[in-house]
Amino acid sequence: MSTEIVLVTRNTFNSIERAMQDAGFAPEKVKQEVSFAIQLINKSSQLQKCSKDSMLQAVLNISNIGLSLNPAAKEAYLIPRWNGVSKSMEASLEPGYVGLVKLLTDAGSVTSVLAQAVHDKDEFQIDLADNRNPVIHKPNYREKRGDVIGVYALATLPDGTRQVEYMTLEEVLEIRERSETYRAFKEGKIKSCTWESDFKEMARKTVIKRIYKYLPRTERMEKVDQAIQLDNVDFTISDQQASYIESLLHTSSLDQRQRDAIEMEISVMTSARASKVISMLKENQLDPITQGAGYNQGDIKRHIQRTAAS
Repeated sequence: MSTEIVLVTRNTFNSIERAMQDAGFAPEKVKQEVSFAIQLINKSSQLQKCSKDSMLQAVLNISNIGLSLNPAAKEAYLIPRWNGVSKSMEASLEPGYVGLVKLLTDAGSVTSVLAQAVHDKDEFQIDLADNRNPVIHKPNYREKRGDVIGVYALATLPDGTRQVEYMTLEEVLEIRERSETYRAFKEGKIKSCTWESDFKEMARKTVIKRIYKYLPRTERMEKVDQAIQLDNVDFTISDQQASYIESLLHTSSLDQRQRDAIEMEISVMTSARASKVISMLKENQLDPITQGAGYNQGDIKRHIQRTAAS
C-alpha cells in the first residue's frame, strides 16, 4: 500500500452516503459526520496513510452503530491501526467508552453506567452481595491520589438493582498488550496510540466491555454488539482462545483442508475472528456417540435430536 499522504474531500465519501442513509442517518446527519471525518483525517498524517477503502468502511460504520465522530461528543474515533497481516495502515472506527454507555442505555439494557479508575490512596470497597449499593468509592482529592490500581464499571439496571465489574491494573495491562495498535506503537510503526495518550479512557472502556457480557439482553442490543465487535478487531487472540480452537479442531467434522486453513490462521487471528471461529467449530463437531468416544448426558440428548431430525 502506498504511504503517500493525500488530503480527502467531500467527494471521497460520495459512494457511501446512500448506504449511511439506508442505515438510518438523515441526509443532514450524513453531511455532518462526513464533515467530521474530513476534519479528522486531514489533521492526521497517520490516517492519511490509510487505504481509501478502510477510510470509507470506518466512516460507514458510524451509521451502522449509530454514534458520532463529533470530537465534542467523544462517542467514537477514527483510529489508524497497524494490520499485522497486510503489514499496512488501516483506518478503523473505535467506539469510546462514552459511546458504549450511550448504546447500552439506548438499548434499554441499563439506565446508566459509571466507569471509574481507582487510585491506591482512594477509599474503595466492593460488596458483591449488595445489589443496591455495591460500591463505595471516595477519591482522595486532598493529596495526590497515587497510581491507578484498577478500574470498575457500575451499571444500574431498569429494575433499580446495580451490577458491578472490577478489573485490576494487571488485568487491564494484559488486555493492552494484546492490542495490535499498542504493539505497533511500541515497535515504532505508528507515532501515537490511545492506550498511551488516554490510558484511563481505554481502561474504562475495557471494563465496560467486560460488564457488557453479563448485562441483560434486549431486542435492541445489535448496535452494541456491532460496536464491541469493531473494537475487538484491534486485539490479538488470547492463549485461552487459541487452546480452545485447537481442541475443537481435533473433534471437528470439517475436512482436512478446512482444519489446516484454520490452524494456519491461529497465529494471526484477532480476538473477534477467534470468537466467530469458535462458534463455527462448536456447530461442526463429530458426534461422540457414533465415534465411540467418551460422552455425557448432553451428548446423548444432542444425538437423539440429530437422529430425530434426519
